[in-house]
Amino acid sequence: MPGHLAPPVWQGFYRVPQLRRWQRAISTRFSCRAFSKPADLSQLAGLEYAAQRVCLPGIRITLSTKGAQRLVIPVPLFPGFEGLQQYAVLLARRDIPQAGLLAGISGEAFVLEATHLGLGSCWMTGNYRRSEARALAREEEQVMAVIPLGQPQDPQGARNRRRKDLSALCQENPSDWPHWAYKAAEAVRQAPSALNRQPWRMSCAGATLQLTSPRFGSLEDGIATLHLEAAAYAHERAWRFGQNARSILLKAEETSDAF
Repeated sequence: MPGHLAPPVWQGFYRVPQLRRWQRAISTRFSCRAFSKPADLSQLAGLEYAAQRVCLPGIRITLSTKGAQRLVIPVPLFPGFEGLQQYAVLLARRDIPQAGLLAGISGEAFVLEATHLGLGSCWMTGNYRRSEARALAREEEQVMAVIPLGQPQDPQGARNRRRKDLSALCQENPSDWPHWAYKAAEAVRQAPSALNRQPWRMSCAGATLQLTSPRFGSLEDGIATLHLEAAAYAHERAWRFGQNARSILLKAEETSDAF
């Protein structure tokens, strides 16, 4: 995988206050499909600011406050959306390596910032009209996902979220891991994934936690990576890619000055 000798681009990219905010938002984020009303002006300003601050190089997020009724393609037997008026489009330059991974990291940072602002959101990689999303893209960009946004009808929707037991995602007993690694693994467990498959597997040796997935580098791998980075915000961290191109490794050490 290109770049696995150099530190990944997100290492040191986000500031501690951002990561701490997102770490707190992880437990309350959920896939929202029913909105009571759109984001208000203050929330929109926060989203616009976040879209400019969270994107890794080659990634861009743009907001749309019109045309949402044309965005979603109805699918029989699949939950639709209620009250949708706003959405974001996640874009990546066609020429950047690891576009899915970097877009997933950037997009989930944006989603967690939206959660912090009191907004609901939902990742969508299918069942939307590509023409609507592509209208917001530049010639050199590809659409990676769209993210419906708004004030949720049920602000406590995270209580209905279903996830696998943590032990199902870990190759060893996570209770035996360092506390930071256990917390980071739990943050990955709460990450959204396509069809809620949760394809990740984790293992820990010493001060290093390894995240593996069958085809590492997807959007959902980026989402999980952002959750790891946020969960370990209070520690000195070093990232590297695994040699098999199917994993990412995070080494963390205790520090007293990250707060």
